[in-house]
Amino acid sequence: MQAQPDSPTPPEPTLPKGEMRRRALLDAALRVIAESGVEAVTHRRVAEAAGVSRGTTTYHFASRDEIVLEAFRHYIATVATKLPTTLDDLLRANEGALLDFLVRFQQREFLDPELILAEYELILYAARNETLGREYRAWESGLLGHLASALEVEGAPRPMRAARLVMGIYRAFELERLTHPETDPEELRSRLQVLLPSLLAPPAEEGRP
Repeated sequence: MQAQPDSPTPPEPTLPKGEMRRRALLDAALRVIAESGVEAVTHRRVAEAAGVSRGTTTYHFASRDEIVLEAFRHYIATVATKLPTTLDDLLRANEGALLDFLVRFQQREFLDPELILAEYELILYAARNETLGREYRAWESGLLGHLASALEVEGAPRPMRAARLVMGIYRAFELERLTHPETDPEELRSRLQVLLPSLLAPPAEEGRP
C-alpha cells in the first residue's frame, strides 16, 4: 500500500498571550532537556533559552519539577500533531495501513530529532522520579492500547503482546537513527515486514512443532 499525501494541518486557533508565552517556555524547556538533560533545567536556564526574564518562568511555573512535568505534557501534545492519521481512520483502513502509519510517523518525528532526544531524556528521568514516572507509564499504556487495537483489527491473536514487540522494534530504530543519522528511514518498514507476519499468525497448538 502506498502512503497517501498528508493532508494540510489546519491553522491553530489564536491563543491568549499568556498561553502563548507559557508554550514558548515549554518549548524552551524541551530544547534545554534535549541539549543538556533534565538536570540542566532551571528557571534561569529556561528563561535564557526562551529569551525572557527569569521572572517570567517563575510566574508560570512554581518549581523546577513543575517545569519538567509540564514540558513532558507539552511534548505529548506536540507529538499528537505529528500523527499522519487518527486512530479511527487507521482502524477503518485496509491491510497494511498500520505499517504505513508507523513508517510515516517515524519520518515526521525525525523532522525534529531534538524532540526525540528530549523524550528519551525524560524517559530516563521518569525512572528516577515517581511523579513523572506515573505520567510516563499512563502515556505509554495509552500508546500500547491504541497499537494493540490496530493489531487486533489486522488479525493479531495476542494484540497486547504484539503491540509490545512492535513498540520495541520502533524504539530500537529511533535510537539507531539518533546515533546513526545516515540510517535509511525505510529500514523500519523492512524490519516490521519481517516481524508483523509472525504476530498476525495464529498461535501454534501445544504439542505441535
